[in-house]
Amino acid sequence: MTKVDPAAGKVTLDHAAIPKLDMGAMTMAYPVKDPAVLKGLKAGDKVDFDVVETGGAYTVTTIQKAK
Repeated sequence: MTKVDPAAGKVTLDHAAIPKLDMGAMTMAYPVKDPAVLKGLKAGDKVDFDVVETGGAYTVTTIQKAK
């Protein structure tokens, strides 16, 4: 994770390919469904997340520190 912006409800992720969305590896800012999930996260954290595509827009639905 490269940036966390709870006020804007966005997180910037440097991620591997996401085959289920036919998305290659990249760094991209994503809106989050619920900005409260960003609490306690900071740039540099390794995270596990789920992202969904709706109408051409991508939204992070869950995110947590990787174990």
